[in-house]
Amino acid sequence: MKEWLQQPHTQQEYQELFLNMDLTMHYIHNRGYGILSKRSKDGYPFFDVNRISVVTGERQSVVFHDVDEVSPNYQNQLVRENIYSLSYLAVKAYSNFTEQLSHSFLKENFNEFESFLPVEDIPYYKNVIRSGASVYYSEYVQKRTEREIQQAADMMPIPSRSTQLTKSTDVGKQIVNQYGQLDNNNNNMAAFVRLYVFPAIIIFLSLIIPIIGWIFALLGNR
Repeated sequence: MKEWLQQPHTQQEYQELFLNMDLTMHYIHNRGYGILSKRSKDGYPFFDVNRISVVTGERQSVVFHDVDEVSPNYQNQLVRENIYSLSYLAVKAYSNFTEQLSHSFLKENFNEFESFLPVEDIPYYKNVIRSGASVYYSEYVQKRTEREIQQAADMMPIPSRSTQLTKSTDVGKQIVNQYGQLDNNNNNMAAFVRLYVFPAIIIFLSLIIPIIGWIFALLGNR
């Protein structure tokens, strides 16, 4: 992953990567496993990018190499640490910050980094970095998308088209079924977990964006 981050990427490519990583991380957590992280001098957790691989192809996937089973007593804390570590990594990537970034400095001066982040993602990263919020990025994206759809629907209801959006969930179900074997893995399991919901979200968004654009085009012609 270190080499991938050293290459130039668009905001959309970064968003896709971090959504991919979040979904994979969420999948790992749901099966009683967690991603081990390192500790900074001031005690904050962070991911070692040398221990994460980005696999490109028809569908981008991520390999976490430091995955292990987690004690139920430690699960909630590790989930929070993993969410923070991913958010910290994302802010550094968007800011093109290749060196070690002080966690305390980032927390106290988050506003200085906002201009580098996608506008729609600023509230999420601010809450995680500053307040320690334990919310998955994929859940935030889903809720935000639902609000945008509802706002558009309130302006001009179009039930005949909006009903098509439910079809995208079938894609996610099919992909999840491909990775059911993870439920039977032991402490030595390989951490190669491919993206299982991301294609559904992409299809979901591809249906939403034309609808929203159509609505505002009609409103603009009034």
